[in-house]
Amino acid sequence: MMKLILLFLMLASAFATEDFSGKDSMNDISFSDYKDFPTKWALVTIRFRKDTGEMRLTYANEIAMKTMNEAKVNYPDGAVFAKTGFFTGADPQFISSVVPKGLRRYQLMVKNKTKYASTGGWGYGLYDPDGKTFPEDPKVTQDACYACHTIVENRGDVFSQPFSFTSKAKFILPKDSISGSHIQYEWIKIQKLPEMVKKFIPAGIKKIRSVTNAKLKLNLFQGTLDEMKPILEHEVRKNKSPAIFISSDSKRFVLVMTKTSQECMEMGSFEVVSTDMKNNPVIEKYCTHD
Repeated sequence: MMKLILLFLMLASAFATEDFSGKDSMNDISFSDYKDFPTKWALVTIRFRKDTGEMRLTYANEIAMKTMNEAKVNYPDGAVFAKTGFFTGADPQFISSVVPKGLRRYQLMVKNKTKYASTGGWGYGLYDPDGKTFPEDPKVTQDACYACHTIVENRGDVFSQPFSFTSKAKFILPKDSISGSHIQYEWIKIQKLPEMVKKFIPAGIKKIRSVTNAKLKLNLFQGTLDEMKPILEHEVRKNKSPAIFISSDSKRFVLVMTKTSQECMEMGSFEVVSTDMKNNPVIEKYCTHD
């Protein structure tokens, strides 16, 4: 009996999900090699994520910064971006403001076209406040990062753009660097949509706009769906039709539609249906200016 129990425990251990936390390196990118970036590299920009409440400071090494300042998107090998993510909260003596409340994570993007060919030439590393890896599988995490960054494929897969923190402050953007400018769509008939989507489409509509970018639809995570909302909103305005982004396995989606709303009065109104972490549809409504 004891042997059977030991055998069961060994098998259970073999099939258990591996914990990848506490390591110094992710995808062969060691955080310790770049830990001094906040004091040695140029600050590119500051970004606040409304969906997660996270404040992010993005830095670039000399190679990456030179490419950005030239408004180019073909980053050479050796270009590196580093990011610090902070939890935020209100200052108790100035509650209308949002300030950093503590370090949440570090992120690294390292360009090596050969080594990271499967993810567009960029290697991705995510680390906790101690510079150690998180529990998730680094391969899965990197694939999800890459899929999301294809939203800005027209910027060389780089979200952050340089901002000059001077009296002549301005964005320095590459040509054609418009949100969603490279996102491709097709008209799709309602009957071809998954059943979980059809029930949210208003009666009388026979077809809607659907994103076709294949790489973007692979390995997506919740942040990808959130970032697609304003891009889909632009498409809805343009074509006066609902627009949808569906994952390649058809399990996750975000659908944006216009709606009439008494609460919005003279303003336009959007209704967004998006799957959550458990793939359950969640309805969100908000007002917007046309």
